[in-house]
Amino acid sequence: MKAREKPAPQPRYDRELWLETALNMLAREGGARLRVEGLARSLGVTKGSFYHHFRDRQDFVNSLISYWSEGFTDSVIAVVNDSHGSPSDRLWALTRHIETEGLDRFDNAFRSWAAQDVMVAELIREVDLKRHAFVRGLFEDLGFSGAELDMRVKVWLVFASARRTVYTPENQASANTELELRHAFFTQPAT
Repeated sequence: MKAREKPAPQPRYDRELWLETALNMLAREGGARLRVEGLARSLGVTKGSFYHHFRDRQDFVNSLISYWSEGFTDSVIAVVNDSHGSPSDRLWALTRHIETEGLDRFDNAFRSWAAQDVMVAELIREVDLKRHAFVRGLFEDLGFSGAELDMRVKVWLVFASARRTVYTPENQASANTELELRHAFFTQPAT
């Protein structure tokens, strides 16, 4: 008698894979389409797997925004703080890290979602405040103050978060040269 073969075990999807899949779905389809059924279908699992990792949709939304904040804000702040360079060097490290890692790639999707969901907007605001405080500290350390400080921080943050959403024609400068020019633009005192 031939022994019965055990069925191949189904893959277990951990919480992080659910969140990573949700980030990509959010970027492709927007917050309104971010549903348990669609995520489960995308992962090839049942809705029960979702509820194994998240109490409810609110827990999932909170977890997704925390995951984005930790991976695309908190870890970046830690990397820059560990660089121990001058304020200009730290701002340069921040700029390069965002660029080379594509850390702005989900910002537009979260902001679009926040425009349609008050609760999401409140959570995104917390991330924005954290980013603002950090970047403001870098520009203060560079010696800027008053209205000039405020404007530099706002423009830098908007550019860093949304530059990929606005079409700009390609120029002949290499990516590294463009980063260097941008850094010089933001760090040079107004004349």
